[in-house]
Parts: sequence; structure tokens; C-alpha cells
Amino acid sequence: MGKTLKTLVNNNPTKKYRTIVRCGLFLFLILIITQPISALNGAKTGLLLWFNTVLPTLLPFIILSNFIIRFQVTDYICKVFSPILKRIFRISDIGCYPIIIGILSGYPMGAKTCSDLIKEGLLDKEEGQYIMILVGNASYMFLTSFLAVSSLAIPGRKYQILALIYLSSIISASLYRFLTRVQRKKHVIIPNSSSVSIAECIEETPLSMTTVDHCILDGFTTITKVGGYIIMFSVLTQVLSGLLETFGPIRLLLLGSLEITIGIYLVASSAMAITKKIVLTITITSFGGFSSLAQIGSVIENSGLSLKTYLYYKIINSFVAFLLSILYVILFNII
Repeated sequence: MGKTLKTLVNNNPTKKYRTIVRCGLFLFLILIITQPISALNGAKTGLLLWFNTVLPTLLPFIILSNFIIRFQVTDYICKVFSPILKRIFRISDIGCYPIIIGILSGYPMGAKTCSDLIKEGLLDKEEGQYIMILVGNASYMFLTSFLAVSSLAIPGRKYQILALIYLSSIISASLYRFLTRVQRKKHVIIPNSSSVSIAECIEETPLSMTTVDHCILDGFTTITKVGGYIIMFSVLTQVLSGLLETFGPIRLLLLGSLEITIGIYLVASSAMAITKKIVLTITITSFGGFSSLAQIGSVIENSGLSLKTYLYYKIINSFVAFLLSILYVILFNII
């Protein structure tokens, strides 16, 4: 009996996971100590990226979204967009809201909105998981302005790039829904909130300075977490960049899988052909990077949403985007 118990403890996946994490953190520390200049430059890059771009862009959305959910303004927003989005994605009325926020703000706002709605009892966990996979992308402005215009310098193809990334997300999210229903061996009944007002599902939140303060403080807490992850992954990316110098395109793909902004910049500034740049940047962007994965993990705690499931389907998403982008450059004869 004692031997069996010892075997189970040694084969415990959680124990193995912790061992891997500890070894990874130890190696990260060694890299920072041995590459102090690269670590410093990475920290500066991550801090400036967060302060100049992420903070002013994302913080107002987070605070405003907190207000909208707390004071049931979602009811009015969803009534406007639900007739279209419900037919396309087969979701409930309230499910339209995180889709809108996810498209406008990018990650981690789509996932955070799903998490907040689940905690408020307005959104089903399974539908929240589906929507989180669906909107797990960078913002609309990032994809069109930074990726297509600033980085790849192909402004005339920005909507085609956008369509490829969104289509790959739709395919991976649809696959999740299909496999989930197959496993349950029955169709999931998606709640229809058209007959019942969302505001009727929960008690109306009284307007008070305490509620306002909570919404604002939650916004600053979330944006600080995001900044911390951006800085740490920026340091890791910068340190590994010099060590992987001889790996060619594989190096760019590996670095991009850590932090997509730096990965996209490295691909765009390389000497490779535009076709390869398009394929690599779309693949990197569709995955989102482990930095965004960590950000999402920090905002979905205690919601029942699975980060492991999200990661699994983001890998599928990036593979689908890879195939679609190859097909795109071949069919449109891009040179």
C-alpha cells in the first residue's frame, strides 16, 4: 500500500508541472545574470510598450467595461448587435458583448469580459470558453495598423490579413464547440435571453462611489498584471534573441511565440521575402504568444474557464492560420 501511494505521488502531474516551472524559473534567472545588458534592454522595451501603447489603449476599455457590466448597460448594447452576431456564431444575447469588446480591445479583454459575465451569473461557462477562443486575438487596430500597415507595409491588404486571422479563430472555436457536443453526445441548449432582459437576471447595482472605486481599482489591477507579464516576457525574448541567432526563421517563430509584438517586429525587419513574412506574422499573431496567455490566465481566475483548453485551441488556431496564409499567398500570387 505504501509503495503504491509513493508511486502515485511520484507520478503526480501537478508535481511534475511544478518541477518544470521551478527549473524554468531557475534557468531564466541564470540567463538574466549572464546576459544583464540584454535583460535591461528587454525590460526597457517591455516597459515602454506597456506605458506608451497598452496602458492608454487598454485601461479606459477595462474601466468602462466594468461600469457597463456592473450597471447592466450590456442589455442595451446586446440588443443592437445580437440580431447579427447570434445568427453568425449561435450564441446568447449576452454573449455578443464579449465578442464586441474582444474585437475592439483584443486580449486579455475578451477573456476578462467572459470571466466577469460568468461571475455575475450572466454567461454559461461552456459558452464563455467558446467565446474566449473565438475572440482570443489582438485588437482590430493592432491587426490592421501595426501588423499590416506599420510592420508588413502592405496597407492595401490589411483587411485580407484581418480576415485570415479572424477566419482561423472562427474555425478553431467552431471545432471546440463541435467536439464538446460530440463528447456530451447531445446538443448544448444555448440560452436565449431575448425573452428575458439581462438586467432581470441580477439585482440592479446601486450607484455609489464604492462601486465606482471598485471598477476603477479593478481596472488598474488588471492593467498592472498585464504590464508585469509584458515586461517579463520582453526580457526573456531579448535574452534568447542573441542565443538563437543561428536558428534562422525558427528563431523568429520561437521568439514570436513568447511575445508577438517583438516577434512581428523581428520578422518584418528581416531580409526574408514578403510571402514568408506574411505567413510567419499571421501564424505568430494567431497564436498570440505565451505573454498574452499569461495575461489571460491572470484575468480568468475563479471563473471556471480553462486556460489549458484555451492554449490547446490556440495551437490549433495558429496551425489553421499557417495553412490559410500559405493558401493565400499562393492564390493571390504575392511576390
